[in-house]
Amino acid sequence: MAVTTDSTAPDDRPLGTTDPASAPTEGTPFLPQVDDASGATALARELRRLRGLVAGSVYEDVHDAVATVRALVDHLEAVGTKVRPADYATWGVPEHIASNPAIGSRNPVSPPLEPVVFPDGTVRAELRLGIEYQGPPGCVHGGIVALIFDEMLGLANAAAGSVGMTADLRVVYKSPTPLYSPLRFEARQDRVDGRKIWAGATLHAGDTLCATAEALFIEPRGIRDADRGRPIEG
Repeated sequence: MAVTTDSTAPDDRPLGTTDPASAPTEGTPFLPQVDDASGATALARELRRLRGLVAGSVYEDVHDAVATVRALVDHLEAVGTKVRPADYATWGVPEHIASNPAIGSRNPVSPPLEPVVFPDGTVRAELRLGIEYQGPPGCVHGGIVALIFDEMLGLANAAAGSVGMTADLRVVYKSPTPLYSPLRFEARQDRVDGRKIWAGATLHAGDTLCATAEALFIEPRGIRDADRGRPIEG
């Protein structure tokens, strides 16, 4: 199957982040994340640049860079206070979202989505993905597509006031998802029956439908007694 890709990687922003030129002009920002006052989110952005460079470049000798990065890691290990997962009070608090591998502004692994929500409950995110997310040559890895789908579906549930954990996620790949091209993920909750929640999503590259997803979520027992005023996603 032929794939058309933009072989020229943008050089004015970290890869795997929202492309300012294609940022949505409609909808309301949903679960926006602000920069950490400590500089941790800015550090994560630079580390994303590093990931893209290491994954997508060939070097003759970078042993000096290894020493530099090792020194940085040793420093961060010495000055940081580790957060245990059990320390998060509930889903959706800022520090919890920031560590998320699909949307977290403080997680260098994440291509932080900047979702917007529309009056009909549709949640949309537009971004480009660089070579650090590559599967087949020139294409986004299918596992990355599934990861973002899972997050977007959870966000759609949150936008509808629901929270659930993924019980079944089914992705149908219609066409290869190109690297470096503007991508559009859209998700919306379909229906709720007791503790069962269904949602669906699509992924487009321009006018091309790259993949669709359907998922079943299960609302955790006792969640209805929790603080539902907090932003939550599954």
